[in-house]
Amino acid sequence: MPIAGDTIVASDGARRWLPEAAVTLLAGVLFLGCLGSVELWGKREQRLAAEVLDTVVDGRWLVARIQGRPRLEKPPLPRWTAAALAVVSGRCDEWTVRLPGALAALGTVGLTYLLGCRIGGRSLGLCAAMVLCTTPLFISESRQAGQDGPLALYTTLALYAAYRILEPASEGGRRWAIVFHVALGLGFLCKGPMILMIVGATIIPYAMLGRRLGRVVRLLANPWGASAFLALALCWPVPVWLADPNAVGVWITEMGQKTGALPIAHRERSHFLLEWPVLVLPWLVAGLSGVILPFRRDRDDATDETAVAAVWFPWFWSIGTLLLLSTWAVAKPNYYTPCLPGWSLLAGMAWLRLDRLALDPEAKGRRRARVAMLLQWGVWLAIGALIPAIPGRWFADVAPGWFATAAVALTAAAVAGAWIGRRGGGGGALALLPVTAATALGVVIGYGVIAPEENATRGHRDVAGRIDRLIPAEIDTLSFFHELDEGLWFYLRGRRLAPVPGSQPRYSDSYDRLATADSRIPLDGPGRRIPESRKILADWLDRRSGAAEYLLLRDKVYKPLAPDLDRVADLVFRESGSKRNGLILLRINHAPDPAVDPVIR
Repeated sequence: MPIAGDTIVASDGARRWLPEAAVTLLAGVLFLGCLGSVELWGKREQRLAAEVLDTVVDGRWLVARIQGRPRLEKPPLPRWTAAALAVVSGRCDEWTVRLPGALAALGTVGLTYLLGCRIGGRSLGLCAAMVLCTTPLFISESRQAGQDGPLALYTTLALYAAYRILEPASEGGRRWAIVFHVALGLGFLCKGPMILMIVGATIIPYAMLGRRLGRVVRLLANPWGASAFLALALCWPVPVWLADPNAVGVWITEMGQKTGALPIAHRERSHFLLEWPVLVLPWLVAGLSGVILPFRRDRDDATDETAVAAVWFPWFWSIGTLLLLSTWAVAKPNYYTPCLPGWSLLAGMAWLRLDRLALDPEAKGRRRARVAMLLQWGVWLAIGALIPAIPGRWFADVAPGWFATAAVALTAAAVAGAWIGRRGGGGGALALLPVTAATALGVVIGYGVIAPEENATRGHRDVAGRIDRLIPAEIDTLSFFHELDEGLWFYLRGRRLAPVPGSQPRYSDSYDRLATADSRIPLDGPGRRIPESRKILADWLDRRSGAAEYLLLRDKVYKPLAPDLDRVADLVFRESGSKRNGLILLRINHAPDPAVDPVIR
């Protein structure tokens, strides 16, 4: 049943669906516009892109190999999807590996709209969709290759199917139970049991609160659905385990390190509750109003009990999962991406309630509602005011006019949204349309104009081309020490990268150190075992052939090993000025060649 505030004006004909058409068009720009203009910067999408390339080129569909070792930590569905697209399209580039995530984002927005309509009517569906489309964390995660965008889609699909079964007027239905289990299985193939935690943290307490736990039991026990889930969820882990029994240990180590269940330190230990307010910007004010919405006892909005109970569904989805993630040793910001549709629904419910109260001259909470809405628009204005300060710190080479354009557009959109809401003619949902349009414009400017200026210093295309030109054509293999940025693997094609034997872990640093008490794996960071690294390097140099060999390593790895390498190697290339791990290229010779001058960039 629609909640109070569902005031979208319904006219005859196609004009009735103009808001939906506008949101659909803007969502397409947000997630598909300039998708391939930025190189692979982030570590996670570099890894997935390298996995996709290995799958396509070497045909390793079951387990991809990167850095010379099997990549077992992440399930394969995002890799399979991108690799299949690369095979069909005949290209493997940034656009190809990112497209599945962008399409998943569009599907997530659509499902969020449908779920919002189901819970609170058309206004809530539109409002939640636009909140989701204007949340930077969701935009950034969906526009890069990774597991979290597809996981958000399957999580939203599973919870949409679950709500269709758990809603008060539902009569159940086998088809929604099957959809629920299939979505769980596909989500499991994206990021393992993460989807089970999010869905369980949502539907179990919601069902208990509404005395519908029996429906959840019947849903989980559906034989056709459970069979579909098991078939999907186990179609990859079982063959991998049969091929490599150590895979189970790698998975346990990965989960135990992140949750803190295993005594393995992580250099990225997080404080998720402190980081969370930034993750839900700019909808912090409306969202926090939604957080307290189910606890209100004044009922000054005259909302019926059915709608009040429905608030708990997105509440457990977004806040319940937040509380669980806050107990983990390592909960990275991207882990919250599948919860953002729930947060959008919660913020949308609160926004519509505030809008209704602000326009009702007899409402007791009118003044508080107007203050809250002004604060929310103030957040948008503050973001617009901060945009011109970005160039001097991060993008010094980009013309300031582009930042000014984005700032003016966002500021004007916030003012227009406040004016639309004040008039009240189109309802609270339509007031969000201007900031959605301004966000789409900002994405085009940011990803299409501003960010590409940083490709040379943050990406690997230029450095891969430089290295390729410096190495003789007859040399098809380059050695590397410990590990390299996976972006180099993606762009340096036609050359084989081989690890120095013993310099890298068999599976991962964490698993190998846990599995063996006397690991020789050198750590890439402050805890590096310099003596072991030198011994590994000396053994390799003693076994090298008479022909010239080339060695790639990170700058921070080269510095402590430079005294050993300078005696037997010529510095061919040393990268400088990059905003990522700098690279060193050495030529290993029997004797130093004074004719070779180091190339310094």
